Amino acid sequence: MTGLAALQLNRRARLSDISVLGQHIARGYLTDVSEASLRKAGSDVVRQAQEAIGTLYTTVRAGNGGLVTFIRTVWSFCYRCPRCDVEIVYFEQLDERGKGPRGCPGCGCRFVRRSWCRSDDVPVHVVVPGEDARQATQPLTSLDRHNIREAERDPRLREVPSLPIEPHREMYGRSGLGKSRMTETANFFSARNAIALLELWKAIQRIRNHDLRQNLRFAFTAILPRASKRYQWSPMRPLNAQNQTYYIAPVYYEWNVFDLFKRKLSAVIRANEVLFRRQLMLDELPLRDVTYHIASAHQLDHIENMSVDYMFVDPPFGSNIFYSDMNLFQEAWIGRTTDPTFEAVVYTTGRKKDGAMERYANLLRKSFEEVYRILKPGRHMSVVFGNSSGRIWGLVQRSLRDAGFKPVPVHVAILDKGQRSIKGLNSGSEGVVTIDLVLTVQKPDEQPTTTRALENGDSTTLIMEEIAGLPRSGDQSPSHVYARILRTAIQRGLVLDNLHLGDVLVALRSAGFAVNQSTGLISYLPRSA
Repeated sequence: MTGLAALQLNRRARLSDISVLGQHIARGYLTDVSEASLRKAGSDVVRQAQEAIGTLYTTVRAGNGGLVTFIRTVWSFCYRCPRCDVEIVYFEQLDERGKGPRGCPGCGCRFVRRSWCRSDDVPVHVVVPGEDARQATQPLTSLDRHNIREAERDPRLREVPSLPIEPHREMYGRSGLGKSRMTETANFFSARNAIALLELWKAIQRIRNHDLRQNLRFAFTAILPRASKRYQWSPMRPLNAQNQTYYIAPVYYEWNVFDLFKRKLSAVIRANEVLFRRQLMLDELPLRDVTYHIASAHQLDHIENMSVDYMFVDPPFGSNIFYSDMNLFQEAWIGRTTDPTFEAVVYTTGRKKDGAMERYANLLRKSFEEVYRILKPGRHMSVVFGNSSGRIWGLVQRSLRDAGFKPVPVHVAILDKGQRSIKGLNSGSEGVVTIDLVLTVQKPDEQPTTTRALENGDSTTLIMEEIAGLPRSGDQSPSHVYARILRTAIQRGLVLDNLHLGDVLVALRSAGFAVNQSTGLISYLPRSA
């Protein structure tokens, strides 16, 4: 996005990241091909892949007995009761609101998902195009079951690109992959979808034109989470796939790969239209100079001293997302993997947990020092960051100061991305931040002779100050309140090592505010006399 913004402003951009997937995504956005050629190439590769998989996506429409291509199949976990050994299909035990079972229907033993043993997943229903052009849900047919068995026996499954998710990976423990035996990226696809993806990828790789192939590969890797078992079912609407964990919900989708790909291809075409063909956009600019290097921010050897006008950095937010682990899902297909040696994350499990905070702080400081080196005197760097812990924020502030930047930012903006993640939907009941800050700091014109100390602020006082000025109704979340408290402290040159989003939640409740669990927004509940 930084590169695209630079292009729109007719500026040169030098992008750097350790992420192979990040480079792949950037090249996808920056590659311009005509709509007509991309649509034709997209249609060609879909047709070739559909011919290669035959009738694996075919089912019988319940209404008239005709053969149709299904839109999606819904699958469910199955569990065995530890007391009576009865097998239950999780989906069949859901109540009308989609809540899970309370106990075994056979003996009444309390259902505990973590401790009950799982058996094989089963398909529970199929969604097809209805006769009235609307989607229709119907039971599985014998043809569905036949196709599933055929796919599971297909020798092409051995050709599906896959990477191991090994025990030393943070996501191995966090996602419980050892217990579920989901230790290969290919395990996350149904047999049918794995074969469809394989044939689609083969067809894309046969495209001779480099730019067309790049755009098609870009669309392909973008659909992989939804094409997998990570695409969560919901009684209301699909819940997408979490990008920060390899979580598979007890009820999930097997979505037709070709429908996903065609929709994503349309999104790529719309993006190309915005970026390359609308008035005042990139096609009218004489300069298109953007490069993307695989390099850690603490080693930008390809950039000269004091040669950069502005820096925008978006470091990992502590222990929120382990990108190199999650990137394996797409990088298995790309054929190259991200080296996590210098990934700026805070490990919370395994042997890497010891000293993880110090390692993270060291990488941040060295990265900011490298930015300081290449930035022209008097110029600025913006850092987008978010974390529920004031301790992590203090670490960022100290790293900026130690690198040589002025200790008080010239501007602190609140970044509300407007769309809450699946994890963020729990904001208000969990310590999950859904709002980020953008700190813009300045490199002094001259190297400072002394370093100003950052003082510890009083978290309780700042929380009370902010809550006292809250309107009794509005469209803000606890994360907004937390972000404004942080902004105030940072603008005053204070660190709040003891602050946590949970402290804000407690203070809000004490002041008479409640959090709407469905929207995540706060409202005032006057106390009864």
